[in-house]
Formats: sequence, structure tokens, C-alpha cells
Amino acid sequence: MTQRQTGPYEFADDLPIEGVEPGSNLLVAGPTMGGARDLALRLITAGSDRQEGLVLVTTTKSGGKILSECDKLCRDLQQSTFGVVDCVSKKQGREQTSDRIETVSSPGDLTGIGIEFSGLYQTVHRETTERVRAGLFSLSTLLMYTEFQTVSRFVHTVSGRIGATDGLGVFLIDPSTQDERVVNTITQLCDGRVDVRVRDDGTREMRVRGLADQPREWTPF
Repeated sequence: MTQRQTGPYEFADDLPIEGVEPGSNLLVAGPTMGGARDLALRLITAGSDRQEGLVLVTTTKSGGKILSECDKLCRDLQQSTFGVVDCVSKKQGREQTSDRIETVSSPGDLTGIGIEFSGLYQTVHRETTERVRAGLFSLSTLLMYTEFQTVSRFVHTVSGRIGATDGLGVFLIDPSTQDERVVNTITQLCDGRVDVRVRDDGTREMRVRGLADQPREWTPF
């Protein structure tokens, strides 16, 4: 294992968000096609050149496709330690050939997702500097398959594990697809919330709530 790193989890210089303390969980809330997904991916791939690990749960795209998206955002993904829980390929009858990708039957199999996530997270945590960025894309899909109370307990468990191991968790949700009560409850399970919106002229903006020294007003990115 390489020497353990300390300090906050840092992000790209062109993003208006400062480093986040280890053990933090963020909820990225906004339209999937309006920049929220891209921002969430950038937040978790920013550690690939810092010897940080990466664990992803993908509920809408295959493991291979989401890794291709990550490859476009960072230079050293294939040299870093990562793992993916693929909730799509098995349902479509496709097999994965990578030992870094684990498949479950569907986005509704929260027990299977939890088991595979825990195993991958433990492996990546052990093989890196003990700094792991974990992303779940997205909670909106999970809520299409499973009742809210079950999903909220799942988020509580996953975010607790990330917090206890000084990781960084990034959860994605599209508020337009959910009741406000659902989004607010998920927000309370996280340390901070990053809201994303698109202006009429196409400008993407973000703001951060719940974390100190972050942009509280809408800021272009």
C-alpha cells in the first residue's frame, strides 16, 4: 500500500467547489441531462491522479459505458484502483468480462447491490491510500423499483460506511422526478447538497448547501 494521504478531497480547478473533508457524503440534485450527472462524475473521478480509489454503482448504463464516460474525464483511470456495481447488464442478458465489474439482477436488488458494493469498497480501500470516492448514479432509478423507506435505509447504510472510512460519497438524484419530501429526506442523510440548474441561455450553475466555505449562491461551472 502506498503512503496514506491526508487532507480534504480536492476537485478540478475550474469547478467552483472547494475541497471536502474525508467522511463526507454529497447529494447532487438536478436534471440528469442538464449537467448534474456530468458534475457528479467529475467529483468522483477527480481523485484518479491522486492515488485515490473509485467505486461506482450504475443503475442506468452498463459498467463498461460508465467507465468510458469516466475515461473521458480523467487521464489515469485504468492505472487507478476502481470497481463498478453494474445493475443493467445482467437484466439485458449481457455478461461482464472485467473482474472489476460486478453485476446484480436489477436496480431493485438493493440487497445484491449492497453486498457487491461492500465487497468492492473493502477491496479498493485496502489496495489504495485508503481514500475512496464512491458514487451512486442514480437514486432516481432505485426509487422507480423500490419503495422510498427501503431506499432511504440503503442510503443511510452506504453513507454510514463511507463516513466511517473517511471516504467521499456522491449520490445523484433528479428532483423533478421525486416528491419534495423524498428529496429533503435524502438530503438529511448527506452532509451537503449540490444543486444544479440550467439557465435559459444554456449556462450551467451550481450552489452548495450544508457545507461551510462553499458557493451558496448560484455559480456558473
